[in-house]
Amino acid sequence: MPSPPPVRRGSQLLGPDVVKALTAPPLQRPGKPKALPEGNLQTTRRDFSDLRGRLILASILMVSTFLIGVFGYHAIDPAAPWVDAVYMTANAITTAGFREAIDMSGFAGKVFTIFLLVFGAGTVVYFTSVMTAFVVEGDLTQSFRRRRMLRTVHQMSDHFIVCGAGNAGLSVLAELAATRRSTVVIEADTARAKRVEEHFPNVPVIVGDSTSDEVLLEAGVARARGVVICIDDDKDSLVVTVTARQLNPKARIVARATDERGVERIKSAGADAVIAPSHIGGMRMASEMIRPGVVGFLDKMLRDRDRNLRIEEIEVPEGSAYAGRHIGDIDFRTESNLLLLAVHQPHDGVYVYNPPLDHEVIAGSQLIVMGDPDGVRSLREKAKAGV
Repeated sequence: MPSPPPVRRGSQLLGPDVVKALTAPPLQRPGKPKALPEGNLQTTRRDFSDLRGRLILASILMVSTFLIGVFGYHAIDPAAPWVDAVYMTANAITTAGFREAIDMSGFAGKVFTIFLLVFGAGTVVYFTSVMTAFVVEGDLTQSFRRRRMLRTVHQMSDHFIVCGAGNAGLSVLAELAATRRSTVVIEADTARAKRVEEHFPNVPVIVGDSTSDEVLLEAGVARARGVVICIDDDKDSLVVTVTARQLNPKARIVARATDERGVERIKSAGADAVIAPSHIGGMRMASEMIRPGVVGFLDKMLRDRDRNLRIEEIEVPEGSAYAGRHIGDIDFRTESNLLLLAVHQPHDGVYVYNPPLDHEVIAGSQLIVMGDPDGVRSLREKAKAGV
């Protein structure tokens, strides 16, 4: 069967494999997906406690049975060395049936051996079945993976949270991953969460309802730098916006709205920016018509895997080595291989495009540069206060 034709996105042809990787599976049912317990921290702790409890119980039974056998055989024949008691216990528990190292002709020895065979064999079967279930069913792997994932999230700070892993959420996540930003994803649908884990294995995914305070706190919203809300329902986006703003007043919140009315409502609820896909799509179509060369350049810049160019902003805080210096004194090309496009001034909000060499960089300014992520990261480190 012939493969489907490539899909045109902007001015670049994308093959079917790329399109599939950035397409989220549809929800299995209409409406808001029900929050699932896999991503809940308390549920994960209970799962891990239950896992540990079964392991401890099986281990205690195994060790206790073996010790009872060793001391029992030694009591039956005190003259026999301890190694013979250990040998007889292992022989009985494993039902190997090798020769007897201790005289079993007496009544006590026969009764004790029968007890040890029945009880010991049952203990071995139980211990083996528990360990097999952990390995085959993935209980052990999944429990430790979820616990390790949540521990990683708890250690993260100044990261980004993406709420919703639909088509828009996957596109946001792809850009954040390409620019090497620490990111956590919250998704209520297991199929979409699994898709994220397949294509972004290093990104923590919390399965849960992003409108829940507890789930947002598990994702580290109090320490996050920003929250991107890619939920299809405007009401849920409104709730997440209000909750995230209360939990972290300093975070930048960018939300998605289905129409212009939703844009105003969500923005008034505390979002720093609200995007209407229909409006952005219309602007993109108009740009494709009247300025295709510019759109083609931007698409190439964003999707070129060899160069991975981006337009980024770099903060110049108080105490930075760049504060008070002139543009001509900062060698953007040599130091970080970056192109300075503009300077955003903090006092009046004006963008100074292609600033002259004698333009003074004021503390609080933003440097708008174009270059690869490594160069941006290098310049951002140099622009920090006290460096």
